[in-house]
Amino acid sequence: MTKRRLTRRQRQVRRNRIILACTAAALLIIIIVIISVSMKGCSKSKKTDKNGESTTAKVEESTQTKENESTSEEVSSTDTNTDTSSIMSDATSVPASSDSSEFAPPVVPSGNTVSKGTTSKGFQIQEINGATYIDGVLIANKTYALPQDFIPTNPDQPVNADRSSTCLDKTLMSAWNTMLKDATAKGLNIYIASGYRSYNYQVNVYNRYVKSDGAAVADTYSSRPGNSEHQTGLCFDLNTIEDSFQYTNEGKWVNDNCYKYGFCIRFPKGKDSATGYQYESWHLRYVGVDLATKLYNNGDWLSLEEYFGITSQYPN
Repeated sequence: MTKRRLTRRQRQVRRNRIILACTAAALLIIIIVIISVSMKGCSKSKKTDKNGESTTAKVEESTQTKENESTSEEVSSTDTNTDTSSIMSDATSVPASSDSSEFAPPVVPSGNTVSKGTTSKGFQIQEINGATYIDGVLIANKTYALPQDFIPTNPDQPVNADRSSTCLDKTLMSAWNTMLKDATAKGLNIYIASGYRSYNYQVNVYNRYVKSDGAAVADTYSSRPGNSEHQTGLCFDLNTIEDSFQYTNEGKWVNDNCYKYGFCIRFPKGKDSATGYQYESWHLRYVGVDLATKLYNNGDWLSLEEYFGITSQYPN
């Protein structure tokens, strides 16, 4: 069969169709490439965002983990370093078994009140029913005596004896019970050896010491009748009235922690000239946690005389 020859016009039309088809194909390929690149870019962007979020989360988690590890290390270090010295002093801790806000100052009684001016440090002096109160704190020392018939004004138990460890001030007893519980939990043995003493009882105590050592010496460690804090019902002697108490575990713990319960070392070491008495590590006075903390003075105990700016000297 003879192949039919195309005319010039037919060949031109055919050529145009091929060019058109190639152009269309090229355009299609370009469009596909553009779409593909665009989609790839979006995908990469999303991947970057996800990675960013993941990185942030990991940083936060890592930071939190480090904080937890740091806390854990601190606790572990504290536990590791805990020894008998922790029994002696918990100077920065708060009594675990009670809220320190419970250890309020003793109640100031109502009655016949006479203003007596101010102390050298500007604290108000009042005489209420014959007893001296400075800034609301009952004072019994060599300068300020109590009436002979004075008895605790807010006793935990009714005053029915000349000597008692149960008719002390009610707020004192509450604080004491908490301190006793905490000390016992640490394996310490503290107890009240001498609490309230009446005026008449102190007569016998003082006279006995005068007979033994003479008045001048007795006055350095024993109060004359009417000048004894024991008559207030706001103090007590612990365990033993021996200098050795300060060196015992109990004595060390009491010295470093009693202020947290509202007690102060009434006659601090080296403060004889201010208090008029020798150092007594066993003699605690209840004043409330706020004042006791100030008197603690970061371990360098102040006496009430120093804090208020008053004296403690017999008139003769």
